[in-house]
Amino acid sequence: MLFDTIILTCCTRFQGSRSISAVYHLLKGKQSIQTVQDAHLYQLEHYFGIYSSLQKREFDERIHKLKIGGYLQCDEAIALPTSFASRWMDEKKDHLPLSYFHGSRYARMAPIFLQRLLLLIQTLTNSRMGNLSFIPVVDKPVVTDWVKQTFYTYRKEQENYLSKLYEELYRILGHFTELEASLFTDCLTGYQHYGLSSFQISEQYGVDELDVPLYKTAIIHRMLIIIEREEQAYPVLGSIKKELPAVSELSNSAKKTKALLDNQYRAEEIAARRRLKLNTIYDHLVEIALHDEEFPLTDYVTSVEQTEIEKAAQKTSSYKLKDIKQEVDESISYFQIRLVLARERLSSK
Repeated sequence: MLFDTIILTCCTRFQGSRSISAVYHLLKGKQSIQTVQDAHLYQLEHYFGIYSSLQKREFDERIHKLKIGGYLQCDEAIALPTSFASRWMDEKKDHLPLSYFHGSRYARMAPIFLQRLLLLIQTLTNSRMGNLSFIPVVDKPVVTDWVKQTFYTYRKEQENYLSKLYEELYRILGHFTELEASLFTDCLTGYQHYGLSSFQISEQYGVDELDVPLYKTAIIHRMLIIIEREEQAYPVLGSIKKELPAVSELSNSAKKTKALLDNQYRAEEIAARRRLKLNTIYDHLVEIALHDEEFPLTDYVTSVEQTEIEKAAQKTSSYKLKDIKQEVDESISYFQIRLVLARERLSSK
């Protein structure tokens, strides 16, 4: 139900101007200018990268199921929700944790936070019982090294540390529904007890198996928001959150372009220096414009052209570049349209 609602919401926002694959790339958090721009233009940032483990086969099977069930109307690669789907979403959305997601903010941070928490609990509970030969639930150096260091730091007071961690988890789970709190705690592994798999949780709670990772992600995202908002109330959970990888606003390549742009190089000069196609530099400039309020828009689009593009976007009620291009003077390029749309989206935040 949760996965279906998110897919249908994305298709609704795209208004038929993006292929169904764009939804998949959005949920996976694909680091491409098109996907990043889609997230911003269609106000879907909160869903960006929330399902990095999703397989294309699983996604395609679910799209087929939604089509057969009368929820999606597909025309080649384009999918639009039916009126039946719209009514169905209206009935279900208030009962789902859709508002918990903050994908653009936590897409990279949340998985590491969860893995640290899972392994830390497993390590502390097993150590408390004198068992240090358990099989770790997470085997990633970026996580295991952190847990080892934390365990070493608090080894002489681990009983107190574990008690405080339990108290904070109990308190923060009070912000969630009984289903969400129970589902989350059943994922935890302790001494002689392994957390349930997605299949087991699906069976126990009657939740779609593909929804389980989304529930866990939603819960972690909201936990991170609460921890940031009430930092003094959650010192242990706050320490787990420290030095987590944040989502960079710009791709590495766009950062290099911005450095040259800041040194007054023109797009053509940047393309030559970096040995990249001019269109690639244009992609970078759009990406920069999506995040930088100081971006020199008038260097690329005159005020008159900006107004013309904005009026065309309003007239078409769409962010589909082809539709807007047909409504403006032929001298206006797709690149200029993309820049204005990027600026408009940034200003509306």
